[in-house]
Amino acid sequence: MTLYRSLGNAIGTPEAMALGHRLGIWHDAMVVHQRRAGASRSKRCEADCPHVQAESLWLEALELYGERAHGLGFLRTHGRSARPTRQPSFVQLEA
Repeated sequence: MTLYRSLGNAIGTPEAMALGHRLGIWHDAMVVHQRRAGASRSKRCEADCPHVQAESLWLEALELYGERAHGLGFLRTHGRSARPTRQPSFVQLEA
């Protein structure tokens, strides 16, 4: 049993358990993807890459699992890195 499924089962709702199952599948796919890609992500990922799903899965985990989602480090790291986490301190406007 994975950490994701354990968390889903601990919460106990059908939605939480289903997400735990999906997160376990995503995690395995992400690990395989990273091993194939190596340390470098210089090439763009394909449309079906697990990186693409990371942000939406992270947001869903936050919604269903609440604060407990922060214990899912691998998902959190990839879910947050899918987009910039903060805005630039200045914005240059065109004249």
